[in-house]
Amino acid sequence: MSQKITAEYAKKSQEEAEWAYKNAMEKFYYSMLEVIFLKIKSNLSPQGLTKVIEIDEKRNNNENFGVDFSQKTWAILAESWKGSEALAMTKIADLYGLKLVDLDMSKINKLNKKPNKPRCEPNN
Repeated sequence: MSQKITAEYAKKSQEEAEWAYKNAMEKFYYSMLEVIFLKIKSNLSPQGLTKVIEIDEKRNNNENFGVDFSQKTWAILAESWKGSEALAMTKIADLYGLKLVDLDMSKINKLNKKPNKPRCEPNN
């Protein structure tokens, strides 16, 4: 590599990647939500389908219930993704031969201190 990487260049790179990550995550959460709902629906028995229809009707007819259901759904997606993301990051970092010394631990420590909240909100 002929280019010398400066601290300023690395910081700018981090900021650009973080911005792109946040934008991509919102799209990803909606896609993940769709995939999960379709997977559940593709495995429902008649009894299960009845339950889903009843809950969806309740969500449509009761705004408070619908908002609460959506918030719980986003929290579940955020919790589920956190483990998958960490595993994928670890395995891909291994492919690059990255070690802890290669990571900006201040960024990782900052992420670990954030509460586990979803990164996007439903647009109800």
